[in-house]
This record gives sequence, structure tokens and C-alpha cells, in this order.
Amino acid sequence: MTQDQTIKPDLEFKQRILGLGAHDLTYCYQCGTCSVVCPISTELLPFPRKQMVHVQWGLKDRLMADPSVWLCHQCSTCNAYCPRDAKPANVMAALRDYSITHYAVPRFMGVAVNHPKYLPLLFALPVLILLAVLALLGHLSAVPEGPVVFSKFFPVRVIEIVFTSAVGLAVLAAIASGMRYLRAIETQRIEGAPLERRGIAETLQLIFSHEQFQACTNRAPGARRSFKDHMHGTHMAVFYGFLGLVVTTASVGIGIYAFDYLTPWPLWHPVKILGNLSGLAVLVALSIFASRRLLDQEKAGKSTYSDWLFLSLLGFTALTGFLSEITRLAAFESAYWVYFVHLVFIFCLLVYLPYSKLAHLVYRFVAMLYSPRRG
Repeated sequence: MTQDQTIKPDLEFKQRILGLGAHDLTYCYQCGTCSVVCPISTELLPFPRKQMVHVQWGLKDRLMADPSVWLCHQCSTCNAYCPRDAKPANVMAALRDYSITHYAVPRFMGVAVNHPKYLPLLFALPVLILLAVLALLGHLSAVPEGPVVFSKFFPVRVIEIVFTSAVGLAVLAAIASGMRYLRAIETQRIEGAPLERRGIAETLQLIFSHEQFQACTNRAPGARRSFKDHMHGTHMAVFYGFLGLVVTTASVGIGIYAFDYLTPWPLWHPVKILGNLSGLAVLVALSIFASRRLLDQEKAGKSTYSDWLFLSLLGFTALTGFLSEITRLAAFESAYWVYFVHLVFIFCLLVYLPYSKLAHLVYRFVAMLYSPRRG
């Protein structure tokens, strides 16, 4: 016997999704082509057709608890084959942007990071904190004399205290946001049946192998261009480049505190080589991302504010890191202020992580725990 259900559309939610770069929803007539051609859609969780109709109806609660929103890897194959040019990939991207703000802890930070009018305030916070530190150290009026050594300008312990405290709060916020999303998935019954959960080790293997990104290319349904054919290689370069920078930073900390091996380290040191290669990989990949977004925006879908904010923060973090190194080696006194700018970008990249595009590290991991194996 069929059970009646009351549907309560959220029209404000629908308008918000349209404002985040989604295409005109009236173009979609539910033919199902998008789900058929998607290289990583599964029988148990087909997407993005269902998500398209849910957005049309304003079913916010269902969409915010749907792991398919984050299982989509934005290969845009569905855009390439949609007979009505409804751009379902753009709708999925808009849903991801919305969900970051929806689950953000605290919520006002999610709103601030994803709205351009708050950008000056977001940068003002680390600038004021670091200027206050310099004022206490007496370095505002004059930089340290002698060879350029950044630890004379910002002592390592001071940097550790400031960034460990700020990033620690960000990590707690990311965990809290991820847990909210996890609980929503576990309590939401999709298609009337609970989802089977993957193991953490298996999920991590999928992430580190970039298997889903590769599948978007290897399982292409035909020869039509999605204009996202660069995604596998560039995303892998950014992912492992960012990971390499994290390992470099951790290794420097271990070297200083465990072995009293103070910076600056020589250019031929393995950790230094790892950091430079990782930074270079990030810059090259981001250059490809940015150029392709500009050149292919009408075909692959226009980029949103959150897209450009993430690309800019990560790109300028890597770029100012190289400039800090170059100006230090050249013995320019301005190296200290280049390093100051570098620290500001590091702060914004890491502390605002739970609320920016980089939050997909958390949400996609949670969603992939519930990703059914492809039949």
C-alpha cells in the first residue's frame, strides 16, 4: 500500500542554488541522460538526475543529506551530453557550495568566507594578529640587522603558538561540521533503504589513488568533450603538492624541536627539495585550472566566487613562499615583509579551510564512506 507523504518545498533554497551558479532549472525535463552517461554514478545512488528534480522541488533536507552531492567529481560529462543544456554539473557544484555554509560551525563563518563583502575582514584578522605580535617583539619600526633569517623576525615558538591555536580551532570546526553531515546521512533514508558504509582504509585508498577522477576519463560514454579532461592530472598535482607542503612544514617542526636543527636549511636538503617541488607542482596545476576556467567557462560552466577564492589563496600561498625564499637568498630586507604576507595567506588558507572550497577534504571523505561499489 502506498504511503502518502507531504512535501514542503523550500523556494528560498531553490533561489540560493540558482544564485550559486546553477543553470535555469526549467531546462531540465528529466530525461535521465545525465545519470546514464555519468562515469561514476552507481545503480544504488544514481546522480545527478534525482538531484535536479529535488532542486526543482526545493527539497533542501533531502539534498543536504544526500552523499551523491559530494560523490560527484565535477567531470562535466553530464553537461556535455545533456540534450537540453541544463548543465546538471553546475547544479551539483552549487549544492556543494551551499552545503559548506549549511553545515558550517559556526555558521556565520561559512557565510563570511563565501561572500565577497567579508573578504577584507577575513584578511584583516591575520594582519592585525601578526602586526600585534611584531609590535610586542619591537619589529614594526625596524627589521633585524644582519643576514636575513625569518626566525629573527618571527621567532619559531611565537609562530607555533599563533598558528597552532588558530589552526587547532579550525580543525575542531571541520570535525564538528563533518559530524553534522555524517549524522544527516545516517538518519536520512535514501530510496527507502539505509546505505552500507565503507571502511575508512578503503575510502582513503580511493582518495589517494584518485580512482574516481581517473574513472571520469576511462569510463567516458563517448567522444564528446567535457572540457574537464585535465581534472585527473591537475587535481592529483594539487593534492599531492599540498600534501608535500604539509609534510615539509611538519618535518621542519620535527627538525627544530626534536633535533635542534634550526632554519634556514640549505637548498639541497631533501626536505627543502620536497617543499620546492611540491610548491612548483601546486603552481603549475593551479595555472592550468585557472586558464582552463577562463578559456572554457562558457562550455564547462562559469566559475563561482568560492572557486576563485580557493585558487587564489592556495596559489598566492605557494607564490609568496617562493618569493620569500628568493628574497631571503638575495639578502633583501624586504624579504621579511614578503614573509609577513606569506604568513597571512597561510593563515587564511588553513584557518578558513572548513568554510572554503578546501572543505571538500572533509565532506567528500564523509560522502565516500557511503559510496556503493560500482556494479
